[in-house]
Parts: sequence; C-alpha cells; structure tokens
Amino acid sequence: MAFAVPHCSAEDWLMARGNLESTGVATSKLPATPEELWRYELEDGAFEATVVVKDGIAYLGDVDGKFHAVDIATGKGVWTKEFEETGFLSPAVIDGDQLFVGDYNGELRCLALADGEERWKVTLQAEVMAGPLVYKGKLLVTTEAGTFTIHDPKTGKQEAEFVIDAPLRCMPTIVEGRAMLAGCDGKLHGIDVTTAKELSTLEIDGPTGSTPAARGSKVYFGTEQGTFYAIDTAKEPMEVLWDYVDSRRKQGIRTAAAVTDKLAVYGSQGKAVFAVDIESGEKKWTFPTRTRLESSPLIAGGVVIAATQRGKLHAIELESGEATWTFDAGGHFVASPAVVDGKLLIANTDGTLYCFGKKD
Repeated sequence: MAFAVPHCSAEDWLMARGNLESTGVATSKLPATPEELWRYELEDGAFEATVVVKDGIAYLGDVDGKFHAVDIATGKGVWTKEFEETGFLSPAVIDGDQLFVGDYNGELRCLALADGEERWKVTLQAEVMAGPLVYKGKLLVTTEAGTFTIHDPKTGKQEAEFVIDAPLRCMPTIVEGRAMLAGCDGKLHGIDVTTAKELSTLEIDGPTGSTPAARGSKVYFGTEQGTFYAIDTAKEPMEVLWDYVDSRRKQGIRTAAAVTDKLAVYGSQGKAVFAVDIESGEKKWTFPTRTRLESSPLIAGGVVIAATQRGKLHAIELESGEATWTFDAGGHFVASPAVVDGKLLIANTDGTLYCFGKKD
C-alpha cells in the first residue's frame, strides 16, 4: 500500500494544525456570524482532542477510550470504537484510508477510517500528548518520555529514535525536510526525518510544549517564560530573528501560533490573544479574553478563532483585533478548532463536539 504525503483540500483537515508546517490557517472561510448547526454529545465523558476531517467525516477520541467518526453535514455518528482502559488526549493524523492516534497509556494505533478497525498497535515509552504526522511515508510521533520516534506506517515498526531529557509535547513541524521540535528541555531541535539524527539545536529561554508554526525556513512559537520567538532554521547555527514579550502579561504560552505571511497569532496564560508582525516582531494588537488559553487559535479568511478555558469562543478580526462574534459553550476548551468547508468544528470537556456555520 502506498502512503502519500498528507495534503489538505478545502474540505479536509488531516492533522491538528492543518498542514505539515503547522500554520493553523484554514483554506475555507467562515460566515460573518456563525450559527450553531448541531451538537454531537457524549452521555458521559469529555473531549480534549482536536478533530481531524476527511471527506466530510470528523474523527476524534474521547478521554474514556472511545473513538468517534461523525458526519459533519448532519452531526450524526458514523461509527464509534471503544478501547478498554485508556483514553485519547491528543489528535489523530489521517493518511489515505486510515488514521494514526496515540493514547495516554503510550499506545500508538492505526485505525481504518471506514469502521475504526484496529490494523495494528505498538507500545511507546510514554503517553502521547500531541498529534503524530505522516511525512514521505514515515510516521512521526513524540511522547512524554522525550522521545521522537519514526515508524513504518504499514506495520508500526519503529525505525529510528531521538531522545531528550524532558517531555516532548509538541507535534513535529516539517521545515525543509527536517522535523522541528520545541522541547521542555528549553531547546529547539532540528531532526532528520529518516535517521532521527539531530542536525541542529538552539537554546531558548525556557521549556515549551508549543508546536512551532513555519513559514519557509522560519518558525514561530512561545515558551513558558512568556517569550514568543521567530527563529531562522536555515542558518547554521539557527538564529533568533526577534523575540516578543508582553511586559503586562508575562505568563506562559501554551498554544501553537496561527501564522500567515504577515502575522503570527497566539494565546497566552496571561488571558489574552496576541497578534505580532512576523517580520519586525512588533505587536499589532492584543485581545483580552478574561481567562487563559490552552486551545491554539486558528485563522480562517480574515478571522481568528480563539477558544478559552472557560468555554468561550471568540471570532476576532485579523487586521484590527476587534471582536466580531462570541459564543459561550461552557466547560473548557483544550482542543483547538478546525475549519472545513465553511464550518467551524471544536470539542470541549463537557463532551460536546460543536459545529458552526451558515444555516441553509
């Protein structure tokens, strides 16, 4: 079976940040005032994982070990598969007719998209807190044990491994053929995706679990020290182009950034969303949220979608930083949003998957 490099069409969201560069930018736009179209609700349970979508079906696991496929046209379940004594905290990645997902027991599974049938399972060294990637026929996974492992997607067999002395909570981000990993060891690592050999490293000001977002050779991410970095990975050694710290809200950054060709947008433990110019590092605007953010923002058209720990969804105009829409869902948003075919999909810890868009 051939394994193609994942590619997202306007109707697909195959990985948590939308593409291999983890830009968090959708190709589809949202209506100016999104309306709630449906809810898919668990009887008892919670969602912490971001949905992935292919051919109009959304896929995500819950914290109690069930994996769900949901029709985004109707909100009806297509199938549910239960796995005993486990739970899913991180998103899957879709490749062809299957998906790959890790759980909090450190099990990495391959499931069939058609019915959730388990094709194979391998045990990793620790829980998986970030989504895997498939790149050039290789399955790339990070774990809480600080491992970055490369697997054969056909069998799950491990082919290579890189290890740090701290957790790896970010997804790998592909930059010019390397996997960029921002680690809890306070370093940015550039790893060969065939051998898992470290090709480059750069010390930053503290630990981070944030997935880097890439534009060309440059990556953008924040740390627990509240510093947001722009780093040129093409330089040898890698070079910090600029860093931004908000002196009034200097608290940790636990979200990935959404990055366009002009702006990087991220959420903070300092109860705000920030937009920063990617060339100069100058702040363009701050949007206060009154609560912390651990759900990574997404950009769809000219709008930023941000979700807070207190269950509020905000639509923010990208250019001005002004609010255009808000929705109070309750619960907590840990999962990040996805936008597919004009529909906003996001799940919360109340066990509800929401869909917003334009009613017919």
